[in-house]
Amino acid sequence: MKANRLFPLTLAAALCGGLLFGQPAQAQDWRKQFPKFRYGVQAVETQAAALTRYKGFSAYVKEKLGVELELFLSAEYAGVIQAIGAKQLEVMDMGASGYAAGYVETMGGIEPLVVPTNPDGTIGYYAVAFVRADSPYKSLDDLKGKIWAWAEPNSSSGYLFPLVSFRNKGLVPEKHFGKVVFSGGHEQSIIGVLDRAYDGAVTWTNDVEKHTRGGLHMMLDRKVLNIKDIRIIWVSELIPNPVIAIRSDVPAQMKADLKAMFLNLHKDNPAVFREVARGESQGYREVDHKVYQIAIDLRNQLAKERRSR
Repeated sequence: MKANRLFPLTLAAALCGGLLFGQPAQAQDWRKQFPKFRYGVQAVETQAAALTRYKGFSAYVKEKLGVELELFLSAEYAGVIQAIGAKQLEVMDMGASGYAAGYVETMGGIEPLVVPTNPDGTIGYYAVAFVRADSPYKSLDDLKGKIWAWAEPNSSSGYLFPLVSFRNKGLVPEKHFGKVVFSGGHEQSIIGVLDRAYDGAVTWTNDVEKHTRGGLHMMLDRKVLNIKDIRIIWVSELIPNPVIAIRSDVPAQMKADLKAMFLNLHKDNPAVFREVARGESQGYREVDHKVYQIAIDLRNQLAKERRSR
């Protein structure tokens, strides 16, 4: 898949057993304007894994809303951000940094719909720096002169929040590490460290001990990672959980119906909910824009720094 291009699920349906369903016989209210639920998801795992993850959600959307789910995956976070700015999507599921980028891209034209909670009911998670467990590195200082991987420029835990945190503590990545690269995503970062392509990288988890949600959880759940193979050497401050956001210009009843669907998903279909929420959770809950203002401020801070160079 080419970078920065969206991959609509309709194009993959034939390869994946036909995940989409026909339009309802009698569309009504907002469904006349939006006969498909166009949903953009950031690239936090492989395309094949994501398609499998959302297969049950397609049927659930059809059952609850009477419309098709048209899932868009992007090789880069920017693909989803640009698509919602171009009104090719109505809803996106993004991290705090991705939401901030979408908010700027649409000039304030998106708003939070719901956020997944953690098993304890909180709505935050952590960026974690990690290395191979059999490496000699025990701290960020030990990685001086080594190869470091960020996940993606629009990733909250894979770039924005740890970058600002490093700089605030006096660690300038471009000067501290011998080489700094973007892996292309969280899973690529983890695999790259395991394969010794990178000496250290960052990903995300809600719990640094149990990993019940997050990038590490998804790979552990698929049994493509053994937690004993990596060592966490740094943990960030709390970051707001990824948010499901919707365009502000869609009908109010559409917002209400989609919000109700997400809020009830954990009770209606726990198995589908667990896949869509990417791990263990008490369910979705409503969230206000102000929770994500910190990400907008950090992005603006970095943009200002770049302009002043």
